[in-house]
Amino acid sequence: MKRVTAHRLRRYGFGALWLGQSLSLVGTQIGTLALSLVAVIHLDAGSDQLGVIRALQYLPFLLFALPLGPLVDRKDRRRLMLVADVARAVLVAAVPLLHVLGLLSLWWLYAVPFVLGVFQALFDSAYLAYVPQLVGRERLTRANRNLQASQSAADLGGPGLGGLVCGAIGAPLALLLDAVSFAVSAVTLALIKPFRRTERPASEAPMPDTPAPAASAPVRQAVATWWREVREGIVFVFRQAELRALAVETAVFNACEQGILVLYTVYAVQELRFSPLLLGLTLAAGGVGALLGTFLSERASRRLGLGRTIVLGSVVGSAAFLLIPAAAGGRTAVFAVVCLGFGLAGVATGISNVLQVSLRQMLTPDSLTGRMTASLRFVAYGMVPIGSVLGGVLGSALGLRPGLWLLSAALLFGPLAIICSPLPGRRTLPDRPPTDGHTKALERS
Repeated sequence: MKRVTAHRLRRYGFGALWLGQSLSLVGTQIGTLALSLVAVIHLDAGSDQLGVIRALQYLPFLLFALPLGPLVDRKDRRRLMLVADVARAVLVAAVPLLHVLGLLSLWWLYAVPFVLGVFQALFDSAYLAYVPQLVGRERLTRANRNLQASQSAADLGGPGLGGLVCGAIGAPLALLLDAVSFAVSAVTLALIKPFRRTERPASEAPMPDTPAPAASAPVRQAVATWWREVREGIVFVFRQAELRALAVETAVFNACEQGILVLYTVYAVQELRFSPLLLGLTLAAGGVGALLGTFLSERASRRLGLGRTIVLGSVVGSAAFLLIPAAAGGRTAVFAVVCLGFGLAGVATGISNVLQVSLRQMLTPDSLTGRMTASLRFVAYGMVPIGSVLGGVLGSALGLRPGLWLLSAALLFGPLAIICSPLPGRRTLPDRPPTDGHTKALERS
């Protein structure tokens, strides 16, 4: 009988994770478009109301991302992801059910995305911490490239497929596909054989010189320990110059891009008179570019250097959005220019994202990966609600197209954080993550 090696178990485990995530990402793209169309078409939502819906979906990253970091570093990350998938499947399926029962209102579209965002924050923090644990650091870049390729493929096919499905069966029922994709992801996670972590948080290490807490203060002690672990993640990110630069750049990009997407959805439907299919195809152009960029990332990094490639991707990916409000002329010309804008942005961000994720993971020891991810998610995704609300406000106050111009120009401030950091001079990824001793020295510096 053949012996099942650890390498083979890792490979099979990653295959299951990759399959489940690939299907889930396509479902999420369909669900995101369907939810927006439910609000705009079925409930007559304007840009400000759509902005609130988008903001509520990302607000949990501001409220819960940091507290979830220690949980991810302490508990079984695979089980946390599984719980999040099951919960999201139930929540998304509730929207078409409410529609069929005649109970769907904007208030439900405010509540469901918010709770959905709570479990999204949990899944994302556990997911990015689980990948290095599952595949090993030596195969990390290739694993991230494959996962990013699935994200890009979903960006490519999801919106167009979502437009077709929404046109065929209606946006509310299209959400069922998203619910099913979460359920499939949960099944694939359940199939992965669990294994013991080889490293645990320093906060869990025994401290023989520390007296046991008084029986009357267990809650206070637990809160103090939890906050200390949260603070360790924040300090690690913002005292590491490269991580700090990536956090600022991503925060600016996410805030502005989300505001742009809020405005563009309404702009495309109401002013450009795009059908759901055309709207989906323009968004899918970004997926085409991102898929191409994903496979170019390693080659570009070898030729230009890791830091310069990330800088170039950030600059081009931000500037490309200016083509969206600049598009003018007949419908065909406008459609072509908008697709070009999303496509160029996709290529640039696809190249940059693979390298950024790998760099973050290789700069962080396993015992801090969950808290590092949670801290970055807090900063980066925490800006999304602000961008969503800002996009809605700008659309109402200035008009849809002027709002698009303003937010597209503001995107260009993000790359400055990377340009002014040590990152442009970095040629390659670190050979290995820092040790906990190095991390503690960094925290004291």
